[in-house]
Amino acid sequence: MQPEKVHVITALAKQEKRPWRTSIFVDGRFWRAYNSEAIVELGLHEGQCLTLKELDELVHSFERRRAIDRAVLLLSYRSRSIYEVHDRLKKAGFEPDIIDEAVAKLKDLGYLDDNAFTQAWTKNRMDSKLYGPKRIKQELRLKGVPDEIISKKLEENSTLEDEYKHALQLAKSKLPSYKSLDKTQLFRRLSQFLIRRGYTSSVVYDVCKKVTNNM
Repeated sequence: MQPEKVHVITALAKQEKRPWRTSIFVDGRFWRAYNSEAIVELGLHEGQCLTLKELDELVHSFERRRAIDRAVLLLSYRSRSIYEVHDRLKKAGFEPDIIDEAVAKLKDLGYLDDNAFTQAWTKNRMDSKLYGPKRIKQELRLKGVPDEIISKKLEENSTLEDEYKHALQLAKSKLPSYKSLDKTQLFRRLSQFLIRRGYTSSVVYDVCKKVTNNM
């Protein structure tokens, strides 16, 4: 049985125009270019001998690091669900095993947490946008959050009284634009508006009845 061929890192050269990237030369030829910090962390150095398997493992390590860096950049703009990050990494061309490892690492670090994400999303949409629970549930489903997490956070953050209060506040804010309508028209238009905002039918009915009765 022939001994496995060994390859040598013959040079590590920082790129002039992109000094944060280092070109790796193996057996005298350009092999890959990667983040300089990652190369230091992995302890690569000139003269290092690596088998083909070790080179493949090195590529895997670099790709996992690149996927994590991409995900962290996405999360720096806004928090995201696990599904969203997984989907964005898939669209960026990363392999499934790399994506799974990157997502697992980010979960371990606390950067990805569907419970925390859903809590923050629910509070923001309720308090800032005055969205009802049905609208919020629909949005979170589109972001791939499991139904059990959505239901739990909606229950924790909103009572029927809260929903009624928000719907009434929203309805009153719309009254100036509906001032030319009679009671029947107002009831219909307000109902349609509140339903689109995600409020339940019983709350919509009670709010519209209160508003039109006060005309």
